[in-house]
Amino acid sequence: MFKKKDKRNKYLLLAFVASFFPTVAAAQPIVPATDGTGTVVIPQGQNFEIQGGQVSGDGANLFHSFSQFGLELNQTVNFLSNPTIQNILSRVTGGEASVINGLLQVTGGNSHLFLINPAGILFGTNARLDIPASFTATTATGIGFGDNWFNATGGNDYAALVGTPNTLSFSNSQTPGAIVNAAQLTVTTGSDLTLVGGTVVSIGNLEALGGDIIVEAVPGESMLRLSQPGHLLSIEIPQPTSPITPLSLPQLLTGNNPTATVVVNDAGQVQLIESGILVENGDVVVNHTSAQTATLSAENNLTLVESQLQTTGDLNLLARDTVRVRDSLANPFLASAGGNLHIQGNQNIDLLALNHPQTPFQSGGDLRLVSDGDISGDSHFASGGSFSILNLADGPGNFVSYFDPIISSNGDVTFGDYTGVALKVESTGSINAGNITITGPDTSLTGSDPDIATLTNFPALILRAGLSELVNAPNTPNNQGGAIFDSSGVTSSPGSINVGNINTSNQGQGDAGPVILSATGDITTDNITTSDQGPGNAGFVELSGEGEINVGDIDTSEQGPGDSGAVTLTAGGTIINGTIDQQEQGPGNP
Repeated sequence: MFKKKDKRNKYLLLAFVASFFPTVAAAQPIVPATDGTGTVVIPQGQNFEIQGGQVSGDGANLFHSFSQFGLELNQTVNFLSNPTIQNILSRVTGGEASVINGLLQVTGGNSHLFLINPAGILFGTNARLDIPASFTATTATGIGFGDNWFNATGGNDYAALVGTPNTLSFSNSQTPGAIVNAAQLTVTTGSDLTLVGGTVVSIGNLEALGGDIIVEAVPGESMLRLSQPGHLLSIEIPQPTSPITPLSLPQLLTGNNPTATVVVNDAGQVQLIESGILVENGDVVVNHTSAQTATLSAENNLTLVESQLQTTGDLNLLARDTVRVRDSLANPFLASAGGNLHIQGNQNIDLLALNHPQTPFQSGGDLRLVSDGDISGDSHFASGGSFSILNLADGPGNFVSYFDPIISSNGDVTFGDYTGVALKVESTGSINAGNITITGPDTSLTGSDPDIATLTNFPALILRAGLSELVNAPNTPNNQGGAIFDSSGVTSSPGSINVGNINTSNQGQGDAGPVILSATGDITTDNITTSDQGPGNAGFVELSGEGEINVGDIDTSEQGPGDSGAVTLTAGGTIINGTIDQQEQGPGNP
């Protein structure tokens, strides 16, 4: 039911991988560069042993240089290390992308491995890692060691490259080279896995149990602090531009496209023709990740289709443009974080994941959606901490939903204005929101939700704050007339609701929707309108708070042949309200 034109198909992406680099059909041999670095390649059948190289002055870093670097199926490259070597950094200087379809291995020491090729890197479906520590693949033009640089081309003062690599430099003005992964890349428990380029497409699996995963697309003329994923800096230290010129995505495909499923359209954009999804410079596409923490960060768009993203700690999904999420009838989407789940699309957030019963967005800590643009949240959200929809200034952000939004939070819930179908929010804390306009029932909801009848049949609003646990209580619409007030005089308690104007009215066919607010604290709203101007009934208003109720005007009037809506206000403290309009101008019951 929710298949959109831009639904991602993993098989189209596999075809896309095959056309991404002109050299994908035949991996290059491993050839040492004749640049004085002293790298030695010893072929042994299908195995290549890497010896020699240059060592930094502190003995912690080993450097290699290759003019070509690639692996075919069943081939292995083994980097020899020793217990004093902390990092092995290997650059590829020949201007051809590295196509790796075999095993990358490090023996002799617990060394991290860096692979640097500004032209591009592709991991085929048979690529594997056998590395005792962390792995980084990047199309950077340089790696910084404090104020000194390991340049991807040209000469280097290897003795001065001491300490820990902490910066990636992309000095050329054009979009850096791309990285494509179709493999299952796994590092040892507690180690990190990092992919950083101009465009990153991972349709395989990335696994770093107990460690961190960083997948990032960056622009040219920028630097990235390895300790601060997602934090781009302008070039502060003059760096030599690389003579290697990576092709743009359209250039990579034009004349080198063996499949009709990927085309360069009339606008010069790369497009998956059957789905309509565009993959542009600066995009990140990721399928599977499993790690302690993960950061997926796109200079342009972050596209997550049928993705399975799981962390025991924090999960950050970031894009300078749009974060886009889709599931399909065949495969679900899941973003599950044991810690905080942070989703930020500076321009837009576009979420549509409703084809499966599991909750697509889950966090053990706080769950945040952040954007200055449109936030479209057609999904279910479950937060072990607070849930918030914010703008980039950290104020409440507006959001819309066209199909089915349900929010459950084991903390406070905060958002700005909402416009869309029937909305349900349940919280053990307080609920703070702007104006809420309900445009129709949630006809997409399935399953055993106790409020399913209300949500699927009416343009309803249900807000429950201060719950002892996140268990929904049954609720059945009631359109009988009358107004009931009951105040016991008990003082306020936590778990409050504070929202702006509420409108669930109806002007066409069908009924207006009910407004059901319950809180263990105060309830404060502006005007509430559940009136009906069509042949149906007006919606009822039911506010129940253990603290005070302070509400503006309430309009449950009926302009047609149906019934006006009931109004029930029950509070433990004072009830303050404006006018209540329950007029019935047709033959129905007031």
